[in-house]
Amino acid sequence: MFGKYFKTGDVARFHNVSSDTVRYYDKEGLVTPTVVKNNKYRYYNINDTLKFSSATRLREVGVSINSIKSWLEYNNLNDLIAFNLEHIENLEMQRMLIDKKISYVKEFNNWMESFKKNPNAIEYKKDDFIYICNDLDLTVYNEDVNIDKPIDISGVLDEFWTRTSFLGYMNQLEGCDLDNKGKVYCANIVSSDCDVIERVDFTNTLRFNYIGDIFSDNTYLDEVIQKIYSYCAENEYRLKGNYYEVYYLSQDIDGIPVYYVHIYFPLENK
Repeated sequence: MFGKYFKTGDVARFHNVSSDTVRYYDKEGLVTPTVVKNNKYRYYNINDTLKFSSATRLREVGVSINSIKSWLEYNNLNDLIAFNLEHIENLEMQRMLIDKKISYVKEFNNWMESFKKNPNAIEYKKDDFIYICNDLDLTVYNEDVNIDKPIDISGVLDEFWTRTSFLGYMNQLEGCDLDNKGKVYCANIVSSDCDVIERVDFTNTLRFNYIGDIFSDNTYLDEVIQKIYSYCAENEYRLKGNYYEVYYLSQDIDGIPVYYVHIYFPLENK
C-alpha cells in the first residue's frame, strides 16, 4: 500500500474532485506530485496524497489557497491547532454575518407585505420606526439638493448597514414653522451599533404605502397629503408637521418605472 503511486485521476476520484482541481493545486504549488517514473509521468506518493487530503479538507471549510500553503508547512501541532482556532473564530464571525443577512431579508419581506396588502392606502401605525444615518445627509431646498458640507463617512463603521440602506427624505408640511430643513438621508429598516446611526421612533403615525411613478406625477405628494388631512379630520388626529419618505425600490413594468415608497406622517399624542 505505502509503495503505491497514484495518478492524477486516482487522486481526483478518491477526493471526489475533478482532475482539473488536482492539476490546479499542482499549478499553484499547493500539492505537487513528487514521483517521476521512466515514462516521464508524474505520480503522487502516499505523502502527496495525504497532503492533498488536507488541502481539500481545508478548502471545504473555507480556508484560502495561500493560507493552506502556510498550514501545510507547519512542522508542529501547536501552530496547526492555533491556526485552526483562529479559523474557527473567522467562521463564527461569518455565521453571525449570515444570520444578520437572513434576518435582514426576512425583515425586508415583512415591510414589503404592506405594499401587497394595502397598496396606495393609509395605515395607522403604532410604535413604528426607521433608522437614519446623520453623517450621510444632504439639505434640500425646494427642487434642489445641496451638499452643505463634505460628506465624511469615516464615522460610518457599519458597511452592511450602509450597503443595504435606502434613500430617505424628511421635510415639513406647508404652514409648519419647524427648524428642520428638508434632508436626504441614508435610511434603513435594521439597527446598527454604529454611533452615527439613530432610530427615529413613530409612536403614533400614519403611513401611506405608495406605489407608482413618483417622478412623472408632480401632484402625487399633494394628493397623498390631502388624503392624510382628510383622514386626520375624520379621526381627530393632529399632525406634528414633518414627514418622512423611504424609497425602497423601483421596478420597470411595461417600460414604466414603478416606485415603492413609505411616507410617514407622525401624529401628536392624544
